[in-house]
Amino acid sequence: MARNELGGREQLPADVTSLIGRHAEAAEVKQLLTRSRLVTLTGPGGVGKTRLALHVARTVRRAFPDGATMVPLADLSQPDLLAPTMLTRIDPGRSPGGDVEDLAARIGTARVLLVLDNCEHLAEPVAVFVARLLSRCPHLHVLATSRAALRIDAEALYRVPPLALPAVGAGIPPGAAAGYDGVALFLERAGALNAEVAAGQVDEGEVVELCRRLDGLPLAIELAAAGSRWQSVESMLIHPVSDPPAPRSAPRRHTTMRANLDYSHELCTSEARVFWTRFSVFRGGATLAAVTSVCAGPGLPPEAVAPALFELVEKSVVILDGSRYTMLETIRLYGAGKLKESGEADAVRRAHLNLYADLAERVRLGWFGPRQRELHAQVLSEHANVRAALETSLGDPANVRTGLRLAAALFTFWIGSGVPGEGRRWLSRLLDVEDGSAPERAQALWMHGFLSAVDGDIPAARELLGEGRSLAERIGDEESVAHARCTMGVAELFDGRVDAAIDHLEAGIAQERGRPDSLPFLADALINLGLAYCCRGDLGRAHAVLAEATRLCAARGEELLFSWALVFRALEALLSSRVGEAEELAREALRRKRELVNLQGVVWAVELLAWAAMDSGQARRGALLLEASEARAEDFGPAYHGFPGMREWHEYYVLRARDELGKEYAAVSARGREMPLGELMAEALGEVEAIPVAGASAGDSVLYDLPLTPRERQIAELLATGKTNREIADALVIALRTVDTHVQRILTKLGFTSRSQVVALVAGGVRGR
Repeated sequence: MARNELGGREQLPADVTSLIGRHAEAAEVKQLLTRSRLVTLTGPGGVGKTRLALHVARTVRRAFPDGATMVPLADLSQPDLLAPTMLTRIDPGRSPGGDVEDLAARIGTARVLLVLDNCEHLAEPVAVFVARLLSRCPHLHVLATSRAALRIDAEALYRVPPLALPAVGAGIPPGAAAGYDGVALFLERAGALNAEVAAGQVDEGEVVELCRRLDGLPLAIELAAAGSRWQSVESMLIHPVSDPPAPRSAPRRHTTMRANLDYSHELCTSEARVFWTRFSVFRGGATLAAVTSVCAGPGLPPEAVAPALFELVEKSVVILDGSRYTMLETIRLYGAGKLKESGEADAVRRAHLNLYADLAERVRLGWFGPRQRELHAQVLSEHANVRAALETSLGDPANVRTGLRLAAALFTFWIGSGVPGEGRRWLSRLLDVEDGSAPERAQALWMHGFLSAVDGDIPAARELLGEGRSLAERIGDEESVAHARCTMGVAELFDGRVDAAIDHLEAGIAQERGRPDSLPFLADALINLGLAYCCRGDLGRAHAVLAEATRLCAARGEELLFSWALVFRALEALLSSRVGEAEELAREALRRKRELVNLQGVVWAVELLAWAAMDSGQARRGALLLEASEARAEDFGPAYHGFPGMREWHEYYVLRARDELGKEYAAVSARGREMPLGELMAEALGEVEAIPVAGASAGDSVLYDLPLTPRERQIAELLATGKTNREIADALVIALRTVDTHVQRILTKLGFTSRSQVVALVAGGVRGR
């Protein structure tokens, strides 16, 4: 047939409301259509697949002179009606009937775009149908939307992300939140229904939080906006309405989020439904090994777990993000409701708790050794699951001791991650409900005391350590007695009571020596004793115990305590007037602290390099590092709180720098306090340039001066090379949604409205070099 027989007919429904955002996504889909004749938009229900497909179809309409047609399939239940339905849409005047061959003959060589909407319930017959159609119609392009891929050779997949939202914890200037698509959608839709929202009389932070809770899903945000007619945003956060009424024109499956999720649930096999409910106990995702351990059971044997998981990935219920599987919170909560209804919630949660208690025990046993960094990263990636497991242990008295073991075994994680306060909160809550005399309680008490001391709460530390030591002595737990004694020394040291600290540490170390598994605690006690000796001016003894601690750590391949031993050895060398040796030790400590991302340790190492610079006659460099280290120390509370000796030495060197620099000191001070952390570490180590960012190029210099994080600079550089968000995600091995969020934040911070402005900025910066 002649390609113009279709007459350029267009069957695309008109928009009733405006499309918010989706500029980057539309560009990426259009690019895919130039490379593939079948592009399938996938993603969970309510993410906006249909709306994006229609927008793309309209923008590429000129490339298809013979027509663009949308064929809605949601209400079609019989595969044999596919061809008649499509034929009727393409040629409304045609009598019903026909098969795929008739449709192929009707299209022939015409340049046509078919938009097949909601294919998931007919994924297999649609896949067969489309494959045959594409093989017979050389200029046909198909843009499909489906919660599951069609899985044919010609298919290019595009996972539609939720709308961009400000990252959790990001500082957002007033008015800037509306620059994020998720927030903008709520404000526009709610503003059309609520005069106060339209007038800007709504708390921006509350809107951001509401949109976060809705996972940035357009459908959920639209439903919440509809609810703004009778409920304030604040009220929605406190008393959420799970299913606010939708517009009467909405498809039945989109009338509520519950209906939307029920539809997805109905599309799953029985095994996938069981998996969905059990997977809901995980927070922040999980690995395949973890979900197999927890989700296998009655109705889902171990060998059926992976197929059920992969089915949910295929149907956009679960997202594969690197090596981890995750769910949007809206979808997870739906599964949690089903789990509660199933009657097996307690058993599944207990399996989840036991899994992370086992992880914590592996961390405890392997921390003092070469796997320390690997174990730390593993716990960091499972932090949300650890919290969920601890919540489970608090909910049932039978699980409390497991929770105590879990929280106590992660003692080194709470300290190494700079979150001793969180460890304290968990231990406090667990100890409140476990009032026995078990070994778990004695261990938890002294560990709680240590965390309290590190957190600056010395009175609480003394009380907890006293109680823990008394209990340990009563039940014959000599190991906990020794640990409590050493920890009391740490508490006294942080309180500035140096002689008392030394007495406790020396006695505790004598008890630790020769005990099995005492190495982590012995090494830590030696390091703190070395610091205490430095504070008292007993530098010979400090040198000896710090050397011993260094040997113990090096022999086992331990890294964190080893880096602290280097810091205090640098302090001892400085106090002993061995400035060159001190500078070398502090530099090595800083390199290791940078690799470990141990920020408090970075501050100490930079501080000591500042003192070394002052003692070697480099007053300007010393002043710069002094002010920069103090500014960073304030991130952890008052600078050097708990270390009165450190504070006094710092002030001594500041006075010297002020005297030597005079009026110049103010300018140097200002620069030091404003210096980004990466630049500070590079300056302290004497590196010529700031730490390079992986993937950075010549434009790095202009971006370096902008208010962007290292990751944002990295993504901005890749944007400037013309990469799409998808290509950036692939290059950096991160989630597409993460890239979407970063790109939106970059544009907001720079006051830009398009990616091309970033390209122009970087290009200009390169030309100006």
